[in-house]
This record gives sequence, C-alpha cells and structure tokens, in this order.
Amino acid sequence: MFLQTLKSCALALTAAMLVVGPASAADAPAPDGKWRVDFNGKSASEGEMQFRVVPHEGEPLLVTVKIRQARAQIYIAQDAREAFKDQLPKERFRAEIVAGERLVVKAHSGEQPFVLELVSSSVTGTHIHISPG
Repeated sequence: MFLQTLKSCALALTAAMLVVGPASAADAPAPDGKWRVDFNGKSASEGEMQFRVVPHEGEPLLVTVKIRQARAQIYIAQDAREAFKDQLPKERFRAEIVAGERLVVKAHSGEQPFVLELVSSSVTGTHIHISPG
C-alpha cells in the first residue's frame, strides 16, 4: 500500500513538472532602478529575512534582516530599511520608508539597474511583496 501511494505521488509530481516546467530566466523580473517591498502582517515568530540584490552586471549582494516576534509591519519595514542601509554600499544604493510599511530601495543616479528578490524568510505571520518601480 505504501509503495503504491509513493509511486502515485511520484507520478503526480512528474506530471506537474511537465505541465509547469522549470523556472527560467524569462520568469525573472527585469532589472529596475527602484524596488518596493511591502510588509503585511505582524510577525508571529522571531527570525530572519534574507534578500538578494542582483545588479545588471556584477556580483549579487545579500542583505539579512533580523525580526523580533510580535513586530508590527511598520517596524518590520524600519528594521529592513536599517539592514539595507547598513549592508549595501551607500555610494550605490538608498533605502527609505514610504507609506508607513513600504520599503523603497533605489539605485543612486548613474548606477545600473538591479533585481531585488526575497531569498528566504524564517519569519511567520508576515507576507512580503516585492515589485519594481
């Protein structure tokens, strides 16, 4: 019985991969000079959020944000702003808060566009939405 269930799951997974297909570079967002990060919901756990800043040319940069439990979204945005300011080169990037709980990360004038992505988050209860522009 267990073996039959295992075979069925493997078959379903293979079929899903054929339908959906692997992620490709075409699925990745285009580089932009400004990215918005929206935080929704209070943190239900303590943890870390890890972001990757990928310049159009050059090495990716990692930013780790430490979040305490029961942190409201406005304070999560402030924690993220401080982490981006501390961990990214100040001559290339700027991070600021707009509309309370929205973080905006910008390339300075004359700097190349970049992609901002969430690599991982061990924080529960908070949803993160990243968009260009």
